Amino acid sequence: MTFNNSSINRYLMYMHAGSANHGCEAIVRSLSAILGGRSAVLSNNPAEDEAAGLGDICDIIPARHYEDSLLRKAYYYACRKLLHRPDMQMDYAYRGAAPYGQYDCALSIGGDNYCYDDALVNLRGANILFAKNKVPTALVGCSVEPDILKRPEIVEDLSMYKCIIARESTSYEALLQALPDKMSDRIFLLPDPAFALKPAECAAPEGFKEGHTIGINISPMILNYESADRPGIIVANYKHMIETILSETSDVIMLIPHVVTPLSDDRKAIRTLYDLYSDTGRVIMMPDAPAEQLKYMISRCRLLIAARTHASIAAYSTYVPTLVVGYSVKAAGIAVDLFGQREGYVCPVQELKKDTDLTDGYMWLEAHADEQRDILKKKIPEWIAKTGRIAEILT
Repeated sequence: MTFNNSSINRYLMYMHAGSANHGCEAIVRSLSAILGGRSAVLSNNPAEDEAAGLGDICDIIPARHYEDSLLRKAYYYACRKLLHRPDMQMDYAYRGAAPYGQYDCALSIGGDNYCYDDALVNLRGANILFAKNKVPTALVGCSVEPDILKRPEIVEDLSMYKCIIARESTSYEALLQALPDKMSDRIFLLPDPAFALKPAECAAPEGFKEGHTIGINISPMILNYESADRPGIIVANYKHMIETILSETSDVIMLIPHVVTPLSDDRKAIRTLYDLYSDTGRVIMMPDAPAEQLKYMISRCRLLIAARTHASIAAYSTYVPTLVVGYSVKAAGIAVDLFGQREGYVCPVQELKKDTDLTDGYMWLEAHADEQRDILKKKIPEWIAKTGRIAEILT
């Protein structure tokens, strides 16, 4: 395990799920490059980070899992409910990074943690823990579900950060409206640091066709947002789109996983589609790879249809026209910031009604690919340059 919690670590990154989520990996890699030096990273899955090579650029500190013990889980539940001390469970989880006072700042880097309920108690506990140890915290590269900001305890939690850097304007505006006025000069809008991630060359999968390959990323997470009155509508849409591409073009389809965690493994959904169409000889699978290599292969695609936010960021930042199959505020927010509108750039899974809806989105993408590529070539260099401001804000 790569671990050296010495005074040279100015920054401590936390709320990092592990590098099997290559979006999380991309944030750590790009943020490390932006900040310079060697940061420490508290990781929920350090073995994944070592396998991905993050130990070469960061000190990986294993986070302990209090949830693994029923007795310990019950104890910290009581601490939260009876003593109102969510920080105690995080002190147990993060003790490997102690003494906390050695760090100039602790960076909360889970990009969409404030979009879902399951991370909120740990976020609050970590904020309290670091405040008690006089370590300022910053929320970096975040999206925030606006409805969550209606909860007073979340507003109180967010107000504890030294600064908040939102990655899209929807979250930025929601934060400005919900948080106290005194926070307004501590809330910033900058692109996700992963826009600045540098691709790393790798060998293409067998069957890849240069200039004639369309990338498709599908996530099992989007199935959670399927319309209750149309079960199976999402897979039906992907099937119809793939069959349209195969019948109306000579392109190869490359299925690309971007998250391979046990509970949300893109490869399971990808395997289902691959098994249906592999006998055509024009549907191939990208094997799991580090974020930099995934970005490189995405950059070689003619078009991308992506469910994962950081797969779309890899495409946008390498000028690949992209249709996002979105399910949250982050997808729509990034598209609006880049293109001025959601329509045509994001296909919300909740709005899929017909088997042909995703195909319609793909056809729109084909018709407007050159236009989208021109917009990306104009805006992306400026966006990448803006990520450098993260270091200025945190200093």
